[in-house]
Amino acid sequence: MFLIAACNKEELNKEEPTTGDNENEAETSSWGYDGEPATVTMLINVGEEEFSRRYQEQIAEVYPNITLKLISGSPNDSQFLQEQFARGEVPDIIPTIPTLEYIEDLDLLMPIDDMVEQSGFDLGVFREGIIDNLRAIDPLGEGNLYGLPIESTLMVMYYNKDIFDRLGESYPVEGMTWEEALELAKKLTREVDGVQYKGLALEPSYAIPYTQFAIPGTDPETGEVLFTQDPNTKRVFDWLDKLRNIPGLMDMDEARPDGFGGNGQNIAMWISTAPWLPLLAPVEGLDFDMTSVPVWEDMPGIAPTTPAMPFNITKHSENKEAAWAVISHLATEEGQKVLSAAGSAPTYDSEEVFALFGHMDLEDGATYNVQAPFINQMGELPPYSKYGPQVTFHGDNFITAKAREFLESDVDVVTYLRQMEEEYTTIVAEMKAKE
Repeated sequence: MFLIAACNKEELNKEEPTTGDNENEAETSSWGYDGEPATVTMLINVGEEEFSRRYQEQIAEVYPNITLKLISGSPNDSQFLQEQFARGEVPDIIPTIPTLEYIEDLDLLMPIDDMVEQSGFDLGVFREGIIDNLRAIDPLGEGNLYGLPIESTLMVMYYNKDIFDRLGESYPVEGMTWEEALELAKKLTREVDGVQYKGLALEPSYAIPYTQFAIPGTDPETGEVLFTQDPNTKRVFDWLDKLRNIPGLMDMDEARPDGFGGNGQNIAMWISTAPWLPLLAPVEGLDFDMTSVPVWEDMPGIAPTTPAMPFNITKHSENKEAAWAVISHLATEEGQKVLSAAGSAPTYDSEEVFALFGHMDLEDGATYNVQAPFINQMGELPPYSKYGPQVTFHGDNFITAKAREFLESDVDVVTYLRQMEEEYTTIVAEMKAKE
């Protein structure tokens, strides 16, 4: 799911990234693989070319006795998985967020804490909070780690320099608050020379500001709805209320579609995922850069947060040792340099790794603030509750859908939150009835 944007690109620059002069970069790690030649399969929703440049090529270089093979498909499609199992094809590695379905119903995932301990792998190499957040969302509530975090969904604020220059406003800066972003959006939402400029858009979710708070969804034991009782939920929807009341911002013109990198190029600020950088860079006529996502005034330095993507070794893999060698290498500084250069937001805590972000697909001499996605620290995630709703940027999840629905409604905040609570209480009741 972190590759949605990057994997849509058809033409890819195959130039190798510059990774410095460290003579030890190509050496195998102490937890490497020296067993019999093995074929390790990975189920991931990318094409062969993208799979090769992100994973296959670097694994072949480091471990000549491991052949990494792609099973192209969605790891989140349980029907597809069961069809694979029926054919006797069990992937060795599957990148997915652990759920009860994958752990208990499909009997697919297993904790890797023993492998981490036995190999001596240092979990401290990852950015602060990543491992804690993955343990917090263990569906069993036991704090298990099911995979190594290889990629993350990081958000940035892209901004169109031409629009700022044309309307005489200063570019957005690191550390800007949501209230400051709102005021800037007001100034940039106006019609000039027949063009309706819009100050701010948030995609894939207008719930992005919500994810900077560790708001518990429901009580894990009783299913009692908690998120609507948290004052920060009202705080987010109060902000959305101000956003929807900016004249002209939410108006849709089907004859002249809005867009940042495409369509009308009339959006001044666009908050979205970091992998859009190499897709926006070649867009003709688009002069842009990026900075960190706005923060809440009393929470400086806290970024929007969802779980990093763990690459899990499947429980019934016949090549666990080789699979561990693959994911543990992808989690090293050397492995993360390749992924960062290919446009995957890295999880490894290294300025050198951050500086390579998107390098493979950017033209020589192109200068962007590529460290923008890594400026702020990821906040905590609330403990997992099987009753949800889960915090995520992707999919048709409840919070994302309701945030968008609210923007298109004229219902006041207090009434809307009450309706959300009633609706989600019904959802929980339906879940319990199926237990």
